[in-house]
Amino acid sequence: MNPAAGVLAPAPGTVAAAEVRPPKAADRIRFFLRRLAAHCPTTDVVLPLAILSLVSAAGTLAAPVLQGDNPLLLMALSPRVPFLLLAVPHVGFVPFVAIGTLRLCLADPFHFRLGRRLGWLRHGRGRLAPRLVGHRWARPAAAVAVVLRPNGRHLALAGAVGLRAWAVIILDLAGTVLYLAGLHGASGLLR
Repeated sequence: MNPAAGVLAPAPGTVAAAEVRPPKAADRIRFFLRRLAAHCPTTDVVLPLAILSLVSAAGTLAAPVLQGDNPLLLMALSPRVPFLLLAVPHVGFVPFVAIGTLRLCLADPFHFRLGRRLGWLRHGRGRLAPRLVGHRWARPAAAVAVVLRPNGRHLALAGAVGLRAWAVIILDLAGTVLYLAGLHGASGLLR
């Protein structure tokens, strides 16, 4: 017993002291991955987006068959602008807006949740991300972007800047309906 330490310890010189090794690259990588895992999107966000992407790809592959026979199904599977414009002459205004809104808004909650997961950018380190996401005009700019063109990028931005979910739902639905009504009206002018 070492009386100076007050604990059981070997006498000096009898046993080599434990060496503290410097952290290796693998330790640094594990530490970084653990810190990053808290902010990474998980399967509850990524899996639905991947499934919707596969459905959209299947609709794109089936486009030559569906464009003449069933343009509403093509629009529901893959709501891309060319397919939406091909459906306008064959589909009435109300089904066009209803099916288009349903399909275009299907992935939006997942993009918003992805943006919420990236909300740590507001309080993170660095110079650019906190200044942009935490700027006083970030919320109004994100709201305007969601109304003007409600896509995944703008919805993720709305989630990252901290817009309320109910406001994003209203803005998203309004923007999608306006977008589809504008497409339907514009294609009617081109006929």
